[in-house]
Amino acid sequence: MPCSVSNFESGSNRYRSKVRIGNWFEDHCLEEDKMSSFRKMRDRGELLVEKARTLFDNFQKEVQLAAPKHDIMIGAHLSVVINEHAIRSSQTINEDCELTVAPSDHPCVRNSFRIVSGDEQDRDGERLKYGQRFRLECVESHDDPILLYSAPKLSNLSQSISTSFNSQKFGEVNLPLGLVHRSKIMCPDGDIPKAFTNWFCMHVDPNKRFESEGETLPSNSPLVIVHAATNRNLAAENVVIQTLFGPEFLVSVQNYRNVFKREIWKNVWMISNGHHTHAAPQK
Repeated sequence: MPCSVSNFESGSNRYRSKVRIGNWFEDHCLEEDKMSSFRKMRDRGELLVEKARTLFDNFQKEVQLAAPKHDIMIGAHLSVVINEHAIRSSQTINEDCELTVAPSDHPCVRNSFRIVSGDEQDRDGERLKYGQRFRLECVESHDDPILLYSAPKLSNLSQSISTSFNSQKFGEVNLPLGLVHRSKIMCPDGDIPKAFTNWFCMHVDPNKRFESEGETLPSNSPLVIVHAATNRNLAAENVVIQTLFGPEFLVSVQNYRNVFKREIWKNVWMISNGHHTHAAPQK
């Protein structure tokens, strides 16, 4: 391209503004290659913004819970909040997801679990009782269900479940929660025993636990959820973390009791299936 020479005075431009100098052709090719790669990723749905949109649609999808009943049935849904950190690899609930507690009563995929039997028997429709083993299963995992579990520390005192955030009690790291596919715990050579996925409920009053053993678990009543393998309680930690869904609280497996040997608010939970305690129970 022809160029014209202007004034040679100091501070003046030697070439016109439309004259390309330097590695302009290389920069032009790089820009075209970048746009071409962007269009291909957009057509395949691989852009991060599209993955984030798909993730929110999948995790925030509404879930229809069981019909309101006075008692808790095996097969009902328990609302728990789940937090993800592997947005680039998957936009659905998987084993890389982490668990948190969030102040939300809206039932959706990311905070709803199904209560299933702790043994290999089909007990759908039976009433859940105090002391009875059960498992928490993700509602959207039908082919190979994903279960909630916790595990004791390894022989070198390290955590067997890898998480982004941890909570502590008296300087000791609490046991975290994780997710595992049912096929892995059913395998004889699996790293996670089936017992690590079992939970049971206790009465919130220690003086009534012996007499309430085996009784039907009422809905919307305070209770203590215990991990059967470690004999530690499911706990909501007073630790706030930032997630893609906003500020949420950590959850762990740890016992928190006061001087009277009673569980404090961190270990007190409530299983609700839509039944209101102030309403008369339906027959």
